[in-house]
Amino acid sequence: MRSVTVLSDLTPIQMRALIRLDTPGGDPDSAGRRIEELSPQILMAVFELLELKLATSELGWQNTAWFQLTPKGRAVREFGEA
Repeated sequence: MRSVTVLSDLTPIQMRALIRLDTPGGDPDSAGRRIEELSPQILMAVFELLELKLATSELGWQNTAWFQLTPKGRAVREFGEA
């Protein structure tokens, strides 16, 4: 199994989720997106990105679920592979 993730291996909806989770300028300290900000289709793709270790999730203020890109996810989005 290949450990490198290449942008072209992702589905179009997974690519859209990568873009949606990132912030303009790709700030590594970005809080990401709240679950309420994501459409059902993007949310399903985000769960797939979690499995690929391209995104993380955590509970934040008032137990709201937040999703953000990992360094690996940011590299795939910016450079096309990680």
